[in-house]
Amino acid sequence: MKKIFFTMMVLCSAVIAKAQNEVVTAILQHGDDVSMFTGASAFANANEAAVDGDVITLSSGVFTASTITKAISVYGAGFEDDEATATEVTKINGQLYLGTEGGETLTGVHLEGLFFNSHVTKNVPLENLEMKVCYVNGNVNIGTSSSTVIKNCVITGNVAGSNQVATNCLIENSWVGGDINTFDASSSVMINHCIVCGFVGPYTCYNSIFPYYWTGAYYDRAVFANTEGANVYNCIFRNFDYNNQDKNSFHDCYAVDIKAMFTDATNASYSATRTFEIQQPEIWIGTDDTEIGIRGGDGWSKVPSTPVVKNLQLTVEGKTLKVNYGTVVR
Repeated sequence: MKKIFFTMMVLCSAVIAKAQNEVVTAILQHGDDVSMFTGASAFANANEAAVDGDVITLSSGVFTASTITKAISVYGAGFEDDEATATEVTKINGQLYLGTEGGETLTGVHLEGLFFNSHVTKNVPLENLEMKVCYVNGNVNIGTSSSTVIKNCVITGNVAGSNQVATNCLIENSWVGGDINTFDASSSVMINHCIVCGFVGPYTCYNSIFPYYWTGAYYDRAVFANTEGANVYNCIFRNFDYNNQDKNSFHDCYAVDIKAMFTDATNASYSATRTFEIQQPEIWIGTDDTEIGIRGGDGWSKVPSTPVVKNLQLTVEGKTLKVNYGTVVR
């Protein structure tokens, strides 16, 4: 109960600051202690003051990027405007670095509800990185890592491995505009219920859609054309007729023309309004008995776990500020 109370107060403080001062805010929560920072550098200042286990909650607005070197959680309001809750985007300007060069392994970073307008890059080995409901306008480079989870994200570039080993890396219910193919071949990478628009390496793939295919006079290019050893289950492709097909293992997969994959467009491009409904959900079924693609499994959601404060009313009685509010779980 105490944790819920402090969380509500943090959110109320952010809303109050936004409404009264029209500035962006970062709330740093350390146990029962709460601190507020304002302005474009608010995230950087809160990050500098944070220690392992702290939580930073960012309001809507634009913040300057800051290198994360501690086991902290950073929550934003979301990576797209939400008309239903009148919630706007939380944007991080500049490249976000995880760890500093030469540092020790960085463990337990959680990123959620954030729009990154540049790359997210690791400088040290990572453990237990969670990136959920985030938009990355660039690459996510996680290299040497263990137990990474990327879920409900939009990544316009690559999920890059820099030829390093990733152990127990899960990419799930996400749209990736580039490649996922540069981890060391010994890596354990799982792609599940995703749309991946580029090349994919020798990893385990379930219930996903891979729309990339191009053929030329002397060579062809397809998702696994440069890969050996991929294990692929219940996925949709544009075409199986390409080089290296026999060097990968395909189980219960479908070859579907790109114009026949989705009901809402004749391509796999991302937009804020797309639903990515597939044309034959009753036929194209995944290993978990849900439809293949980004909507199956646990489902495609762009809503972070932070609640929204509604019906905020402020009254002053003497030296006391009274706050009345309701909350909506998103």
